[in-house]
Amino acid sequence: MSINHQLDFALRVCESVAFFLHGILGITEPLTGCLRNVFQENGTMPRWFWPVAGCILWLVSYLNFCGNDDIILANQFYIMAFHIGGVLYHRKLSHHPASGVGPGMFVLLGFIVASMRTSMLFLLSGLCVCTFIAMGLSNLLIKVPSDRESSQLYSSASHTL
Repeated sequence: MSINHQLDFALRVCESVAFFLHGILGITEPLTGCLRNVFQENGTMPRWFWPVAGCILWLVSYLNFCGNDDIILANQFYIMAFHIGGVLYHRKLSHHPASGVGPGMFVLLGFIVASMRTSMLFLLSGLCVCTFIAMGLSNLLIKVPSDRESSQLYSSASHTL
């Protein structure tokens, strides 16, 4: 077994374990509210987003080991687009800049795995496409409250503590 193949497999295992666990969080979000609370989201994302994202993360986790190189490559591009969207999500909500490191790490993992399967030109072109898709979807899905709405939400939340 070549070192490239071993590294590829190990990185896909890391991705899939993380996505399986995050899928559980997403699917159970309507019952627990944990993601909305942790991210202090205050309704910026549609209610259906987290459960749908959780189901898709489970599918991605499964497809990472389907055995078809083209599907695995497409999977890596999806991983990059989804997690670029995660970086943009934290940026739009004015979270601490370090909060983008988590999703950014999965962009890097997807990039590394994809680089073992395709040419650098195709990979960089695909990364640009992923970035534009993530930007478009983040503009569509993330509704950032105005400063006034935001201050009212945070002040009402601090009164309940």
